[in-house]
Amino acid sequence: MRRCSRMTVKDVMTLLESPDRVRVIKDGEEIYNQYFANMEVDKDIVAQIGDAEVKRFRAIPEITHRKYKERGLIAPMKPEETPDYSFRDLQLCIYHTITI
Repeated sequence: MRRCSRMTVKDVMTLLESPDRVRVIKDGEEIYNQYFANMEVDKDIVAQIGDAEVKRFRAIPEITHRKYKERGLIAPMKPEETPDYSFRDLQLCIYHTITI
């Protein structure tokens, strides 16, 4: 029987590009939310979580209205919610979410 090897945060880091947004969730709490370019050079965070086993990895879209502040709308929505706006008024950000 072949045993699956575990994937670490460092393994996932080899798949990401500088402009990618990265979120790291540990024990249900967000512990990191930056561009991957920042994560690459942040020696402290890499030392802290680099060898941690990845339990889940997924791309989560976040859709917001471009002028949410001006219109008094809620700040960035939860990824699961669907906005009731025109497509041209929206902006999309994809977070590569790593759960450890």
